[in-house]
Amino acid sequence: MVMFQCLLKGYCCKKYWIPVTHLDLLRVELYTNFRVSSRMINLYEVSLYEDLSYPYVTFSGEKYFLALSSKEDGSCIFLLTNGRCSIHPYKPLVCRFYPFVYIEKGNEIEIELNDNAIGECPGVILDGKPIPEDVKKDLARLARARLLELKMWNDVAMQWNESPYSKKDFESVSPIFIDFILRLAKEDLKKLMEMKLWIP
Repeated sequence: MVMFQCLLKGYCCKKYWIPVTHLDLLRVELYTNFRVSSRMINLYEVSLYEDLSYPYVTFSGEKYFLALSSKEDGSCIFLLTNGRCSIHPYKPLVCRFYPFVYIEKGNEIEIELNDNAIGECPGVILDGKPIPEDVKKDLARLARARLLELKMWNDVAMQWNESPYSKKDFESVSPIFIDFILRLAKEDLKKLMEMKLWIP
């Protein structure tokens, strides 16, 4: 059976950059002692990841994916020296899937093991049997929430990209950008709570 229990070693937090939405950042703001600032945010040029389909924001006419910042060694800004995540209960939804991935097939969500996690993630146990149904059900629920949040993030990003501030560089407008996305995140939070789809 494909079993997984996070051992809080942080290997995945050192290898991958973490794309985030306005709602991922709002979770950090609401439920942790951290406040969203420009130091928490990194921008990845869309042109370097052309096969990645993800909402982007524009600064100075260039397209960027919004992500969490990394430390000098490439690890996530929230990774502690003991390998644990300092925002683990409220980490971005994309982090909560690893070592699994979701695939949309019409109205269905399929859950599979991320091939890259095999031999890399110490919490994965393989014995040739399928992923347990309760795990798949929980992850499918998370995937549906993630897909909805991505649609909301796309709407917010497009609003930003149509604003005059998107013509300026990130450093000069970062406080305006952060206020903008967090304000709209609070509006989307209310909608998600009304639909009973908010995941803290």
